[in-house]
Amino acid sequence: MSESFKILVPVGFSEQSLNALDQSLIFAKAVENASITLLSVIEEGGLFSKMFSSSNNKEELREQVNEKLKELSAKYQAEHNIPFNTMIAEGVVYEEIARVSSLIDANLVVMGTNGKPQNIRTRLIGSNAFRTVTLVKPPVVTIKGVKNIDKVNTIIFPLLMDRHSKEKVGPTLEYARLFGAKVNVVAVKEEDTNMNILRGHVNQVEKFIRDHGVECEHKIIENPKRRGVVRNILNYAYEHDGDLVVIIEDDGTDSISDLFLGNEVQSVIYHSDIPVMCITPKKVKYDAIWESF
Repeated sequence: MSESFKILVPVGFSEQSLNALDQSLIFAKAVENASITLLSVIEEGGLFSKMFSSSNNKEELREQVNEKLKELSAKYQAEHNIPFNTMIAEGVVYEEIARVSSLIDANLVVMGTNGKPQNIRTRLIGSNAFRTVTLVKPPVVTIKGVKNIDKVNTIIFPLLMDRHSKEKVGPTLEYARLFGAKVNVVAVKEEDTNMNILRGHVNQVEKFIRDHGVECEHKIIENPKRRGVVRNILNYAYEHDGDLVVIIEDDGTDSISDLFLGNEVQSVIYHSDIPVMCITPKKVKYDAIWESF
């Protein structure tokens, strides 16, 4: 971990965002020299205007949000002895989260999510959580708040049949060592999956993790019930007391059909009851291990 570990927590004062703030403390307390920045984004016609001010005065609204944010920051800093900072931005929520993340050089973003958007317009545009995942560089942990955790003991590592899936090995090792956690690698055999290739991928990842000093086990779900890959992985996570699911963002979605129907990344973020860490694909020092595979 870096000398200064910066965690960015978007706060809209909803139950989900305050719960994400509580869960961010687990990561902050696990590292040395951690600090938390609370960010509130004032969106045109957003909830803040209804929550804090009955007038249309932007400056008045900003002052009210700032006061509330500083009260929250002071309370948490006094209770947990962790440095807190506050920031206010105006604009589109996920765009401002990405901008501030880059501005402060955040190591981690922790944010709440309501789960799957219900109306068609929101589903087409994408939730703030999913859009944030596709824009920011550091890992993003999304918190639904159904099953809160006290510590990360078991990390669930879904392995898909693609090259990007292995790029999360390095960050997974990093957080497993940080928490002293074990890693459970899980894969789902679909109808067109070559079992020998799948087993080779799973065994290689498990060996690599074990060789780097982290406890690891694996499971290949060979005869999944008709629930889809995501549902089988999440059921496995719940049955094995998973505390964190680590997935990798797949460069976003481009087609209208994908935006409407959702992809596997969106589905995990929307449906997981436990925290989800999403890694952005990038070249990491562990890449060379897979080049000959």
